[in-house]
Amino acid sequence: MRYGICTGIENTRLVESLGYDYIELSVTKTMGLDPETYAAHKKVLEESSISAECFNILFPKTMNLVDGSTSPETLAEYLERAMAMVHDLHGKIVVFGSGKCRTCPPGMPYGDACRNLINACRLTGEIAGRYGIQVVIEPLSRKETNMICTMAEGALLRYAVNSPHVGLLSDYFHVCANNDAVSDIASIREFGHIHIASGRGRRYPLPQDGEDYGALFRALKIAGYAGRMSIEGKTEDLEKDGAAALAYLKQLEEQTELCLTK
Repeated sequence: MRYGICTGIENTRLVESLGYDYIELSVTKTMGLDPETYAAHKKVLEESSISAECFNILFPKTMNLVDGSTSPETLAEYLERAMAMVHDLHGKIVVFGSGKCRTCPPGMPYGDACRNLINACRLTGEIAGRYGIQVVIEPLSRKETNMICTMAEGALLRYAVNSPHVGLLSDYFHVCANNDAVSDIASIREFGHIHIASGRGRRYPLPQDGEDYGALFRALKIAGYAGRMSIEGKTEDLEKDGAAALAYLKQLEEQTELCLTK
Protein backbone atom coordinates (compact mmCIF):
# COMPACT_ATOMS: atom_id res chain seq x y z
CA MET A 1 0.00 0.00 0.00
CA ARG A 2 0.91 3.66 -0.27
CA TYR A 3 0.80 5.76 2.90
CA GLY A 4 0.11 9.45 3.42
CA ILE A 5 -0.81 12.01 6.08
CA CYS A 6 -3.73 14.43 6.12
CA THR A 7 -2.12 17.73 7.03
CA GLY A 8 -1.49 21.25 5.78
CA ILE A 9 0.47 22.01 2.64
CA GLU A 10 3.08 23.77 4.79
CA ASN A 11 4.13 20.33 6.10
CA THR A 12 5.09 18.94 2.68
CA ARG A 13 8.82 18.79 3.41
CA LEU A 14 8.26 17.14 6.79
CA VAL A 15 5.92 14.49 5.37
CA GLU A 16 8.48 13.81 2.63
CA SER A 17 11.34 13.50 5.15
CA LEU A 18 9.36 10.94 7.18
CA GLY A 19 9.18 8.62 4.18
CA TYR A 20 5.50 8.90 3.29
CA ASP A 21 4.39 8.40 -0.30
CA TYR A 22 2.11 11.45 -0.54
CA ILE A 23 0.37 14.20 1.38
CA GLU A 24 -3.41 14.61 1.68
CA LEU A 25 -4.59 18.23 1.72
CA SER A 26 -7.86 20.01 2.50
CA VAL A 27 -9.68 21.38 -0.54
CA THR A 28 -11.24 24.30 1.33
CA LYS A 29 -8.07 25.30 3.19
CA THR A 30 -5.91 25.09 0.09
CA MET A 31 -8.44 27.08 -1.95
CA GLY A 32 -8.36 29.71 0.81
CA LEU A 33 -4.66 30.42 0.42
CA ASP A 34 -3.74 33.76 -1.14
CA PRO A 35 -2.19 33.45 -4.63
CA GLU A 36 1.36 34.19 -3.47
CA THR A 37 1.26 31.60 -0.68
CA TYR A 38 -0.36 29.04 -2.96
CA ALA A 39 2.33 29.52 -5.62
CA ALA A 40 5.11 29.18 -3.04
CA HIS A 41 3.70 25.93 -1.64
CA LYS A 42 3.03 24.57 -5.12
CA LYS A 43 6.70 25.13 -5.95
CA VAL A 44 7.75 23.17 -2.85
CA LEU A 45 5.44 20.32 -3.85
CA GLU A 46 6.80 20.25 -7.39
CA GLU A 47 10.36 20.12 -6.08
CA SER A 48 9.66 17.34 -3.58
CA SER A 49 9.55 13.58 -4.15
CA ILE A 50 5.90 13.41 -3.03
CA SER A 51 2.74 15.01 -4.35
CA ALA A 52 -0.71 15.93 -3.09
CA GLU A 53 -2.32 12.77 -4.44
CA CYS A 54 -5.40 13.10 -2.23
CA PHE A 55 -7.66 15.87 -0.92
CA ASN A 56 -10.38 15.97 1.74
CA ILE A 57 -12.90 18.51 3.13
CA LEU A 58 -14.33 19.12 -0.32
CA PHE A 59 -17.13 21.53 0.62
CA PRO A 60 -17.25 24.58 2.94
CA LYS A 61 -19.56 24.25 5.96
CA THR A 62 -21.71 27.09 4.60
CA MET A 63 -22.87 24.92 1.70
CA ASN A 64 -25.72 22.42 2.15
CA LEU A 65 -26.23 19.89 -0.62
CA VAL A 66 -29.51 18.31 0.50
CA ASP A 67 -31.83 21.05 1.76
CA GLY A 68 -32.28 22.83 -1.59
CA SER A 69 -30.37 25.97 -0.58
CA THR A 70 -27.51 25.31 -3.01
CA SER A 71 -28.56 25.42 -6.66
CA PRO A 72 -27.02 23.05 -9.22
CA GLU A 73 -25.48 26.09 -10.90
CA THR A 74 -23.82 27.28 -7.67
CA LEU A 75 -22.59 23.77 -6.93
CA ALA A 76 -21.20 23.32 -10.44
CA GLU A 77 -19.39 26.67 -10.32
CA TYR A 78 -17.78 25.78 -6.99
CA LEU A 79 -16.81 22.30 -8.15
CA GLU A 80 -15.18 23.62 -11.31
CA ARG A 81 -12.93 25.84 -9.20
CA ALA A 82 -12.22 23.13 -6.65
CA MET A 83 -11.38 20.41 -9.16
CA ALA A 84 -9.25 22.80 -11.21
CA MET A 85 -7.19 23.49 -8.08
CA VAL A 86 -6.88 19.78 -7.23
CA HIS A 87 -5.82 19.04 -10.81
CA ASP A 88 -3.29 21.88 -10.71
CA LEU A 89 -1.62 20.16 -7.74
CA HIS A 90 -1.81 16.76 -9.46
CA GLY A 91 -4.46 15.32 -7.13
CA LYS A 92 -6.04 11.99 -7.99
CA ILE A 93 -8.54 11.38 -5.16
CA VAL A 94 -11.02 13.77 -3.53
CA VAL A 95 -12.85 12.68 -0.38
CA PHE A 96 -16.53 13.60 -0.08
CA GLY A 97 -16.96 13.78 3.70
CA SER A 98 -18.25 17.22 4.64
CA GLY A 99 -20.85 15.95 7.13
CA LYS A 100 -22.57 19.26 7.81
CA CYS A 101 -23.05 19.83 4.08
CA ARG A 102 -24.99 16.60 3.64
CA THR A 103 -27.06 16.59 6.83
CA CYS A 104 -30.82 16.27 6.42
CA PRO A 105 -32.39 19.17 8.35
CA PRO A 106 -35.27 18.68 10.80
CA GLY A 107 -38.63 18.54 9.07
CA MET A 108 -37.29 17.65 5.63
CA PRO A 109 -38.42 14.28 4.22
CA TYR A 110 -35.42 11.96 4.29
CA GLY A 111 -36.27 10.64 0.83
CA ASP A 112 -36.04 14.15 -0.63
CA ALA A 113 -32.66 14.64 1.05
CA CYS A 114 -31.46 11.34 -0.40
CA ARG A 115 -32.49 12.32 -3.92
CA ASN A 116 -30.71 15.65 -3.57
CA LEU A 117 -27.59 13.94 -2.23
CA ILE A 118 -27.55 11.46 -5.10
CA ASN A 119 -27.87 14.33 -7.60
CA ALA A 120 -25.09 16.28 -5.87
CA CYS A 121 -22.82 13.21 -5.95
CA ARG A 122 -23.52 12.66 -9.64
CA LEU A 123 -22.67 16.25 -10.49
CA THR A 124 -19.54 16.06 -8.34
CA GLY A 125 -18.42 12.91 -10.13
CA GLU A 126 -19.22 14.34 -13.55
CA ILE A 127 -17.09 17.45 -12.99
CA ALA A 128 -14.31 15.53 -11.23
CA GLY A 129 -14.14 13.12 -14.15
CA ARG A 130 -13.38 15.93 -16.57
CA TYR A 131 -10.20 16.56 -14.59
CA GLY A 132 -9.24 12.89 -14.27
CA ILE A 133 -10.15 12.88 -10.56
CA GLN A 134 -11.94 10.17 -8.55
CA VAL A 135 -14.39 11.20 -5.80
CA VAL A 136 -14.82 8.82 -2.85
CA ILE A 137 -17.84 8.92 -0.54
CA GLU A 138 -16.86 8.86 3.14
CA PRO A 139 -19.30 7.31 5.63
CA LEU A 140 -19.09 9.49 8.75
CA SER A 141 -19.80 9.27 12.46
CA ARG A 142 -23.41 9.85 13.46
CA LYS A 143 -22.11 12.77 15.51
CA GLU A 144 -21.11 14.48 12.24
CA THR A 145 -24.10 13.75 10.00
CA ASN A 146 -27.40 11.88 9.84
CA MET A 147 -26.84 10.65 6.27
CA ILE A 148 -24.50 7.89 5.06
CA CYS A 149 -22.86 6.71 8.27
CA THR A 150 -22.09 3.02 7.66
CA MET A 151 -19.98 1.51 4.92
CA ALA A 152 -23.05 -0.37 3.65
CA GLU A 153 -24.96 2.92 3.33
CA GLY A 154 -21.99 4.39 1.48
CA ALA A 155 -21.97 1.43 -0.90
CA LEU A 156 -25.70 1.88 -1.56
CA LEU A 157 -25.21 5.58 -2.31
CA ARG A 158 -22.34 4.78 -4.64
CA TYR A 159 -24.49 2.32 -6.59
CA ALA A 160 -27.39 4.77 -6.70
CA VAL A 161 -25.09 7.46 -8.11
CA ASN A 162 -23.79 4.96 -10.68
CA SER A 163 -20.79 6.98 -11.86
CA PRO A 164 -17.34 5.65 -12.82
CA HIS A 165 -15.90 8.73 -11.12
CA VAL A 166 -17.55 8.15 -7.72
CA GLY A 167 -16.18 5.50 -5.37
CA LEU A 168 -16.17 4.68 -1.67
CA LEU A 169 -13.89 5.27 1.31
CA SER A 170 -13.58 3.51 4.67
CA ASP A 171 -12.34 5.41 7.72
CA TYR A 172 -11.34 3.25 10.70
CA PHE A 173 -12.27 5.97 13.21
CA HIS A 174 -15.80 6.35 11.84
CA VAL A 175 -16.21 2.58 11.62
CA CYS A 176 -15.42 2.35 15.34
CA ALA A 177 -17.58 5.37 16.25
CA ASN A 178 -20.63 3.82 14.59
CA ASN A 179 -19.97 0.27 15.80
CA ASP A 180 -19.75 -0.66 12.13
CA ALA A 181 -18.17 -4.01 11.28
CA VAL A 182 -14.59 -3.79 9.97
CA SER A 183 -15.14 -7.20 8.41
CA ASP A 184 -17.73 -5.66 6.04
CA ILE A 185 -14.80 -4.27 4.07
CA ALA A 186 -14.08 -7.79 2.85
CA SER A 187 -17.61 -8.19 1.46
CA ILE A 188 -18.17 -4.64 0.16
CA ARG A 189 -14.72 -4.74 -1.44
CA GLU A 190 -14.85 -1.84 -3.87
CA PHE A 191 -13.02 0.87 -1.91
CA GLY A 192 -11.09 3.66 -3.56
CA HIS A 193 -9.33 5.09 -0.50
CA ILE A 194 -8.76 4.45 3.21
CA HIS A 195 -8.43 6.75 6.24
CA ILE A 196 -7.04 5.57 9.55
CA ALA A 197 -6.93 6.94 13.10
CA SER A 198 -7.57 5.38 16.49
CA GLY A 199 -11.16 4.76 17.51
CA ARG A 200 -10.28 6.21 20.90
CA GLY A 201 -9.59 9.90 20.51
CA ARG A 202 -8.97 9.88 16.75
CA ARG A 203 -5.21 9.90 17.19
CA TYR A 204 -2.33 8.63 15.04
CA PRO A 205 -2.31 4.80 14.94
CA LEU A 206 0.45 3.57 17.24
CA PRO A 207 1.33 0.28 18.94
CA GLN A 208 -0.32 -0.34 22.31
CA ASP A 209 -3.14 2.13 21.69
CA GLY A 210 -5.70 -0.63 22.18
CA GLU A 211 -6.95 -0.83 18.59
CA ASP A 212 -7.29 -3.95 16.44
CA TYR A 213 -5.76 -2.54 13.29
CA GLY A 214 -4.89 -6.08 12.31
CA ALA A 215 -8.57 -6.72 11.61
CA LEU A 216 -8.59 -3.74 9.25
CA PHE A 217 -5.54 -4.93 7.36
CA ARG A 218 -6.91 -8.47 7.11
CA ALA A 219 -10.22 -7.22 5.72
CA LEU A 220 -8.42 -5.00 3.20
CA LYS A 221 -6.19 -7.88 2.13
CA ILE A 222 -9.20 -10.17 1.62
CA ALA A 223 -10.90 -7.39 -0.37
CA GLY A 224 -7.84 -7.14 -2.60
CA TYR A 225 -7.19 -3.53 -1.62
CA ALA A 226 -3.67 -2.29 -2.35
CA GLY A 227 -4.25 1.44 -2.76
CA ARG A 228 -3.64 4.42 -0.51
CA MET A 229 -4.09 4.77 3.26
CA SER A 230 -4.00 8.23 4.86
CA ILE A 231 -3.61 8.98 8.55
CA GLU A 232 -6.31 11.45 9.51
CA GLY A 233 -5.87 11.98 13.22
CA LYS A 234 -4.55 14.11 16.05
CA THR A 235 -0.97 14.45 17.23
CA GLU A 236 1.02 16.95 19.25
CA ASP A 237 4.24 15.80 17.56
CA LEU A 238 3.79 15.12 13.85
CA GLU A 239 7.45 14.25 13.34
CA LYS A 240 7.68 11.71 16.17
CA ASP A 241 4.24 10.14 15.82
CA GLY A 242 4.35 10.30 12.03
CA ALA A 243 7.56 8.26 11.92
CA ALA A 244 6.28 5.72 14.46
CA ALA A 245 2.90 5.36 12.76
CA LEU A 246 4.43 4.73 9.33
CA ALA A 247 6.70 2.02 10.69
CA TYR A 248 3.75 0.45 12.50
CA LEU A 249 1.45 0.47 9.46
CA LYS A 250 4.12 -1.12 7.29
CA GLN A 251 4.67 -3.75 9.98
CA LEU A 252 0.94 -4.51 10.11
CA GLU A 253 0.81 -4.83 6.33
CA GLU A 254 3.76 -7.22 6.33
CA GLN A 255 2.34 -9.32 9.16
CA THR A 256 -1.02 -9.54 7.39
CA GLU A 257 0.64 -10.62 4.18
CA LEU A 258 2.56 -13.38 5.94
CA CYS A 259 -0.48 -14.52 7.92
CA LEU A 260 -2.85 -14.78 4.95
CA THR A 261 -0.37 -16.39 2.58
CA LYS A 262 0.58 -19.27 4.87
